[in-house]
Amino acid sequence: MASFGSEKRVIPVPQSGDRGVERPQRMPPMGPADDPASQFARQHFAFVWRVLRRLGLAPADADDAAQRVMMVATQRLDDIRPGQERAFLYRTSAFIAARERRGRQRRREKPGVELDGEAHPGGDPEALLVERRALERLDAVLGGMPDDLKAAFVLFEIEGLSKAEVAEALEIPAGTAASRLRRAREDFARRARRLALGDAAKGATG
Repeated sequence: MASFGSEKRVIPVPQSGDRGVERPQRMPPMGPADDPASQFARQHFAFVWRVLRRLGLAPADADDAAQRVMMVATQRLDDIRPGQERAFLYRTSAFIAARERRGRQRRREKPGVELDGEAHPGGDPEALLVERRALERLDAVLGGMPDDLKAAFVLFEIEGLSKAEVAEALEIPAGTAASRLRRAREDFARRARRLALGDAAKGATG
């Protein structure tokens, strides 16, 4: 297995967000093309949305949360160091995702509240179904991982951040990030095998 320092992604996972069922439904309000805040939002909104999805938010909730992340970020553009944009956005997304999950839990306790995400319109139905199932499996595996390992895995393996960016985003030393990613890969692979075996067993008995 390649080392963390090689910057090589070694576990194939669905690259969501660019097509098919997984993409933002509502973009933030945009100003003039030369406006720095609008440029920042255009460049980073999809990244924020995908991170929020992998942190456990439903598509509609991710839309709303991504809007809030962008509102915070564009108000603090002067505080974000060049090259550290995604690290800042991840930390902000993690904070808002945690708050959204707490609010979602409270809504679950209220009868009659619908929480299901909307199906994505358009596209080839069979291809969309395959992609949706793959993403559901990915989310099922990620959902069982400890938060610290999941964060390192999502940022490096799925979103393609460099090892320096991962360490910056998680506010940990590079050596700690490397160790965490190795453990995250092992944990992900173990859970994915367990899920596959469970699916195979269901198929055999079904």
